[in-house]
Amino acid sequence: MNRIRAERFKSGLSTEKVADLLGVHANSVRGWENGSYEPSGRNLVQLSTLFGCSPDYLLEMTDDRNERVKSIV
Repeated sequence: MNRIRAERFKSGLSTEKVADLLGVHANSVRGWENGSYEPSGRNLVQLSTLFGCSPDYLLEMTDDRNERVKSIV
């Protein structure tokens, strides 16, 4: 989740501040950033709201910050 880290840096927020805003432990944010695991759907939506981008962008499904990938179904 390099984009989560990049967006956090761009926003000037620490991992602890992001964790506090989302109500999670800072280790969760670190895990998302280093790719150990992905954020839950709820946390992903909160992150995208916090950073002003789409969840799909944070998941590296698109290179456009505002684009949402169309369903394949």
